[in-house]
Amino acid sequence: MKIAASLLTVPILLLATACGSEEEGGETGPTVSATTGIVAGITEQVAGDDAAVEQLIPDSASPHDFALSAKDRAALEDSTLLVSNGAQLETGIPFEDIDVPQVALADHTGELLAFGEEGGHDHGSEEEHGEEEHGEEEHGEEEHGEEEHGHSGDDPHVWMDPTRVATAVPAIADALAEADPDNAEGYRERAREYVTELEALDGEVEEQLAEVPENQRELVTSHDALGYFADRYGFEVIATPFPASGPEAEPSAAAIVEVEEAVQASGVPAVFAEETDDPQVLEQIADRTGVEIVDGLLVEAPGDAGSYVEMMRRNAELIAGALAEPPQSS
Repeated sequence: MKIAASLLTVPILLLATACGSEEEGGETGPTVSATTGIVAGITEQVAGDDAAVEQLIPDSASPHDFALSAKDRAALEDSTLLVSNGAQLETGIPFEDIDVPQVALADHTGELLAFGEEGGHDHGSEEEHGEEEHGEEEHGEEEHGEEEHGHSGDDPHVWMDPTRVATAVPAIADALAEADPDNAEGYRERAREYVTELEALDGEVEEQLAEVPENQRELVTSHDALGYFADRYGFEVIATPFPASGPEAEPSAAAIVEVEEAVQASGVPAVFAEETDDPQVLEQIADRTGVEIVDGLLVEAPGDAGSYVEMMRRNAELIAGALAEPPQSS
């Protein structure tokens, strides 16, 4: 009987151990779906350890034409919150059909720019230029019409200005707090800390780019994705062979000729290419104009920079290094 009793204690002990492990591990909080690597990285800074953030669109895929699989759709519908970029970046995701709370970065970054509209524009605050005042109805395709190279409507690349991201971070914290009230203060505290970090980043980038003289602040980039960067830091994007970021954007012969003419007319020393670009078109431009191709620009994902903040630092260093005046020899 003693042996039988001792054997009976084994499953009881195992059950107790299993329950203890589950209790120790606990629930990690809500699961948050974030569309792109940029959005996921920003959301993780606010979520901390209180929520699990799952990236939906792989870094190797273009957010412009990513389409949901059945598995992706199921994961989204199981999420507590969906964080996206918005402004028609993720056109393959039917946000209106997904029945979970959602927050979009671009809805909280101030007035959106139309493609090609950069150049010293003061985007102001969300209160002044929020989606209510400057929504899609006011800045959509109907108003702007067909832009050059087939682009129309608002530019979705809002994350290329860290001050715009800082403006949107509290909205992400509020959405997380509503989804998980028990950890609301943690989300909001981390959001405040991240805003401070982004403000410091903005100062660093501005200081780095101060090395570029005012008369040399012209950018030729492979894709039309640096409008917000140029607007914030006093540059002008004068030409792009590809109309937007993403492998689906094919350059036309007319666009290539326009880039070559812009390079020759402006005398820019470099054309900036994204890390994932096919170099063939840019090499053709370099052969015809003698301009240097500077690759490694990060736009769609942080890549090996590791984080959004480091990505922006690297881009500033890359641009300043190529456009700044060389030091005077003594």
